[in-house]
Amino acid sequence: MTEHKFIAKIHSLLNKEVFRWKINDPYHGGVPDCFYSGPNGFCFMEYKYRNEKPARQTTKIKFALTEQQRAWLHKQHTFGIPVYAALGIKNEVLLTQNFYKKEFSVQEFEEKAVHIKEFVDIIVNICLHKST
Repeated sequence: MTEHKFIAKIHSLLNKEVFRWKINDPYHGGVPDCFYSGPNGFCFMEYKYRNEKPARQTTKIKFALTEQQRAWLHKQHTFGIPVYAALGIKNEVLLTQNFYKKEFSVQEFEEKAVHIKEFVDIIVNICLHKST
């Protein structure tokens, strides 16, 4: 699966009430892949995808955000804008706001990742449900 197909899969699982915009901006480097919104919130999401998870727990998985992406995400985060980066492998997703982290061990990925359906629920909760 490619990153593009991974994002399409996420979008197919999203509640239809969530507005989704697959951003393609050739004029501004670093802009995230997607914007999501609903009546109660919004967020920007940068996706990275890998087809396979290494077998050894200590193996490092590269988290290849570009310097422009890191800077864009970090700046918006400091403004209080809800921005995230997501690393997907098959049907698991690790969500982070640590934009300067360049790799995760397999063990760390497994400890922090959620199933893709739970990840979709996180987006839905941000956009459709009031936080308490």
